[in-house]
Amino acid sequence: MKTELRKGFTTGTAAAAAAKAASMFAATGTLSDNVSITLPDGLTVLDIKTRPASRRHQSGFAASVIKDGGDDPDATHGLEIIAAVRFINNGGTEVTIKGGKGVGMVTKPGLQIPVGTHALNPVPRSMIRAAVREAVPTGLVEVEIIVPDGEAAAAKTFNSRLGIIGGISIIGTTGIVEPMSMEAVKAAVACELDVAYEENSSRVYLSPGKIGEDALKAVFPGVHVVQMSNFIGDALLYAKKKGFKEVVVGGHPGKLAKLLMGYYDTHSKNSPQAAGFVAKLFGLEGQFITVEEIIEYVKNRDKFNVLAHDIAAKINSQFSFSSVETLLFNMKKQLIGRAVCIR
Repeated sequence: MKTELRKGFTTGTAAAAAAKAASMFAATGTLSDNVSITLPDGLTVLDIKTRPASRRHQSGFAASVIKDGGDDPDATHGLEIIAAVRFINNGGTEVTIKGGKGVGMVTKPGLQIPVGTHALNPVPRSMIRAAVREAVPTGLVEVEIIVPDGEAAAAKTFNSRLGIIGGISIIGTTGIVEPMSMEAVKAAVACELDVAYEENSSRVYLSPGKIGEDALKAVFPGVHVVQMSNFIGDALLYAKKKGFKEVVVGGHPGKLAKLLMGYYDTHSKNSPQAAGFVAKLFGLEGQFITVEEIIEYVKNRDKFNVLAHDIAAKINSQFSFSSVETLLFNMKKQLIGRAVCIR
């Protein structure tokens, strides 16, 4: 019997719920143990458990929520998200929002929020404002979002690659976390491509993982290499839509050769191993379990130059960049094949 996976809620929803509870606390003197939050679709309402903040705030009115990723826990699962509020009696009517300890600071252009501000994305900001106004309809309210363990958790996220330092991002577009969804990873790749575009709008450097990234940086010192993970097709499509003209792709042929096999999601669950395909392509006989074995066996590097060209040509046939350069590396990060395909 298949068990339905449990959904969770985003850091944005957690921040909005904490802000609503803190606002109610400031207005009534009582801290509620749960609040209702309306999600961005305007139809779904979640009841979120709230609690006293683990640390005092100078405003005196703070509440917290423990972020729940459901059955798709990530680096932010279990984090305490604190909101502290302060009423300002100067006739103002705005709800101002700022980040505190553990909320990252944006240092690179290209994201949804400007450089020099805390990583509180637009949808969560809207949710926080709406939640505060449900509790306190009028007056100027200042909200500070704090994540005590945010800086440590951020080390396990994409934030440093995006130029977000000092903590996590308060994110979410729907307010909920779909279990076992890879949409968050794809969104992070897209964000990193946005940042890379601001740095160099004509050429982008891509790699499936850390080995390719390190190897590409050894060939092209100082460049920003975007890690695509297994979502090579999604990354290339987004790069095309973004407006990049030239693409440089570097990685292990065991991963990149899957593109020639017709697989643009290269996760082992969604695509077969490439060893048999590469062996046949090279006219080799015998059993090869991994492509790395083939690399060790084949001494003629021209074969890998041809493979690199075929991969570049395949990418260009699908996405029509001005040029695609492919660099192939072994597990020791040594360059074994290189080719350029110009449209």
